[in-house]
Amino acid sequence: MESIALGQSFTAIVDFAHTPNALKVTLEAGRKMTRGRVISIFGSAGLRDKEKRRMMAETSIELADISILTAEDPRTESLEGILEEMAAGASSKGGREGETFWRIADRGEAIRFALRLARDGDIVLACGKGHEQSMCFGKTEYLWDDRTAMRAAL
Repeated sequence: MESIALGQSFTAIVDFAHTPNALKVTLEAGRKMTRGRVISIFGSAGLRDKEKRRMMAETSIELADISILTAEDPRTESLEGILEEMAAGASSKGGREGETFWRIADRGEAIRFALRLARDGDIVLACGKGHEQSMCFGKTEYLWDDRTAMRAAL
């Protein structure tokens, strides 16, 4: 967990949690760290374990107040297809799209959206990329850093 503090009235953290259990532990820790809401931003990688997509969305719906589903290395898979699988998992646990979860394909926009939602005392957790410095679309690695994106958005 890396805190990004630029004087805002809520906590902003970037974390590498990219498996169902890691996301669970991160969200549970986030809950203990705040008196406000837990807002999670995460994706699920393409060409990897497809079962975890649904599981991660289910976990976030159960443990976070707001879940933002976004890109995380979709590789050659359809990002919209990945987000659809995640949304199905979120809905299966009672998540309501546009109320408790959102699909925002562009990770930078997802981070900006989450930060706009944040109020005093909330915690915003951008999970899945952590220290990584790129994101893969197709077969190309593009420069990407959640910490830089979070700072720029703040």
